[in-house]
Amino acid sequence: MNMSKNKIIIFSAIFLAILIGFNKFSHPLPKYKGEIVLQGISKNVNVYTDSYGVPHIFSDNEQDLFTAAGYVAARERLFQMSIVNYAVKGELASVLGDELIESDIYLRTWRIHDTAKNLMKSVNKNNKELLQKFCDGINQYINEIGSDLPIEFKITGMKAPFWDPSIVAGHSRMMAREMSSSWNPEIVYGAINEYFGEEKLSEIYPGYGDDKPNIAEQLTSIDKSLFDYVLQKEEDLRALLGYNSSLAGSNSWVLSGDKTNSGMPLLANDPHLQFTQPARWYEMHLKGGRFDVSGVCLAGIPVPIIGQNSNCAWGFTNSMVDDIDFFVESINPDSSNQYLSDGVWRNMDMVQEVIPLKSGKDTTVTIRITHHGPVISDVHSLLKNTNKVVSMGWTGNWMTNELDALIGLNLMENWEDFTSAVEQFGVPGQNIIYADINGNIGWRPSVFLPIREEGSSLIPRPGHLGKYDWKGKVPFEKMPFILNPDKGFISTANNRTIGKSFPFYISGLWADPSRAEQILNRLSIDKKFTLGDMKSIQLDYTSRFAHDIVPYILETRKETENQIVNYAYNEIAKWDFIESPESSATLIFHSILRQILIKIYGDEMSLLGENYLNAFTEMKYLCYRNLRDLLKYNSSSWIDDITTIDKVEDLNFILRSAVISGINDIEQYVGNNTNNWKWGRAHQLTHKHKFGDHKILNWLFDLNVGPYESGGSTKTPNAGGYSFNNPYKQTSGASMRRIVDFSNLNNTQIILPTGQSGIPNSPHYRDQADMFHNGEYRTTYFSEEYIKNSNDFKHLLFKPK
Repeated sequence: MNMSKNKIIIFSAIFLAILIGFNKFSHPLPKYKGEIVLQGISKNVNVYTDSYGVPHIFSDNEQDLFTAAGYVAARERLFQMSIVNYAVKGELASVLGDELIESDIYLRTWRIHDTAKNLMKSVNKNNKELLQKFCDGINQYINEIGSDLPIEFKITGMKAPFWDPSIVAGHSRMMAREMSSSWNPEIVYGAINEYFGEEKLSEIYPGYGDDKPNIAEQLTSIDKSLFDYVLQKEEDLRALLGYNSSLAGSNSWVLSGDKTNSGMPLLANDPHLQFTQPARWYEMHLKGGRFDVSGVCLAGIPVPIIGQNSNCAWGFTNSMVDDIDFFVESINPDSSNQYLSDGVWRNMDMVQEVIPLKSGKDTTVTIRITHHGPVISDVHSLLKNTNKVVSMGWTGNWMTNELDALIGLNLMENWEDFTSAVEQFGVPGQNIIYADINGNIGWRPSVFLPIREEGSSLIPRPGHLGKYDWKGKVPFEKMPFILNPDKGFISTANNRTIGKSFPFYISGLWADPSRAEQILNRLSIDKKFTLGDMKSIQLDYTSRFAHDIVPYILETRKETENQIVNYAYNEIAKWDFIESPESSATLIFHSILRQILIKIYGDEMSLLGENYLNAFTEMKYLCYRNLRDLLKYNSSSWIDDITTIDKVEDLNFILRSAVISGINDIEQYVGNNTNNWKWGRAHQLTHKHKFGDHKILNWLFDLNVGPYESGGSTKTPNAGGYSFNNPYKQTSGASMRRIVDFSNLNNTQIILPTGQSGIPNSPHYRDQADMFHNGEYRTTYFSEEYIKNSNDFKHLLFKPK
């Protein structure tokens, strides 16, 4: 009896401690009804919040509109925004621990904040004022809540940093850094060239033959530890920030009225990014002064990046531009701060950076900058070399004008305004589709393209030879565009969008054509399309890549097979190539595909280092195109397993071995019972909070959302990118889905992966998750009259002090 009482007392004490702890870490939810006095506004501002937490902000003037927008965004996403703030400044070690000092040095070397401060000097004066008002709203909220910050701040002891317009500009540059498609190939191919030589590189570089670069002949040896270090730093930042350029993709298409049931354009967009919790996008509607625009923002950017106004709508996909080059610089033996350029010693710019640490100390580093860009081989003392260093040229260090461009898109009234806005947009390189209420549809690439010698080379360039320097950018007037094509639609899916006749090098980084081909196939049907058809295409799990690869696998089938191997062959033989969560053939195909990559590329990649195979397979735009060529031509030294002695494996042997190993993988991850062999059993998605791996924190505060059984892959329009090292957990996919119907702008269909709020106990933290994973959409409204007269919206009044 006493033991029972003691247990009750102990459990009660634990429960009470948990309760006290929970209350200590709790954070008040945003107020959606009533009144709030908001400093910095001159007149009343009305905020109508829908049942999913989407704010519709109505103001008499633009200054008050942007102040309210900053305040409202900060209420829901303050921790997410604060991490961005510290990353932009390269001050993560000051809040998350001294051990992150190398990440801060690495970020400082990219010159994000320095570039952002310079960018602000050229921003339109009126726009700069609006950006400041947005920051004032954020800072007002930070001041208002004082020490009662969201749980993440209390767990880490972080303070919420204040904002200024340079942080907003830096946020856009961080996005440019994430969306850059070429840093990974530069690292991987550079290491391959350094370790194995040019001949081995030529066999793994898609399309190398006819456009063979000869830069390698001009280079002296580079210490491979540089590539190892940069790759590791990127892995570290990916884990910390939830950014992964290798997982970025997107679909977009727009149809003219000739192709739609309503006779008006339809525009669809779903950007593919690494999943995070909270979601990447924050939806908002702003109306006041010149603005009446609705769409999705990155939390910390004051206007929709993708959206619609009363005249036009637009969508983005990554243009896959090659926007980074590494340069091997020759250093003057008599002066470590001079480098050779066309026979002349040039002085480097020297920038000292003081990086604060959480311990209260600080570290001072010196960043050397050449005319190509910053010296990245200085990021670690072990990489420093007195004779050779490596600098990085990145278009993200150019002076561009994305903030004015974004505001221009928000305010545009026609194609001419769209063109003017796009001309200012330099990085990250994007394809932007367009539609308007007059029935026009169009496309323009918004990208600053460097003019360069042998641009297609994805290995470091000889910095001492001026002919390899960038010679400015391709003039905007020479860039192609499409307006009202005869076929009645335009679609992009990270595929090659500009023909080979274009005289300037753009990229060799195009995605495998599987998604683009399936979307094109669907849109080419002779019919009148509806809103439902647009949803069906966004949710399409068809893999044309699998359709092309499976025949090679089936050729390895033997006349007699054991029962489970026979089952696997039968399933993929009768497969319709739809990668649904319930599909057994999809699981079998991807387990075999993974083993094909391991057996063809893994032996050589392991000699480079433990991260290289994963990095190569994440180069989905290059890896799978190379695999297609290898299977088609059956001729590559990469096929042979270099770990076997006195034996040269042929392709049939490798593929057959991959089938058996793939089946063994399935048994390991799913089990022996073939009734459980479903893609969704292995391919699951959990939307992870930054602290979601801490079991106690996740249990206390319910931080993660999921898991959900999922379908698709990077080759299906409904994308489902998965982890190579943690098979087959989904890591990336549609970061939102959005469809605009110009026959009714008050009926835009949209869905986020989880929800609007970043506060775990908010009803809007996960209220869209089930809908997203069930392929459902919700309506986001645009009409002010409808919104104000609807009972489905909560009304909050901001009053001036």
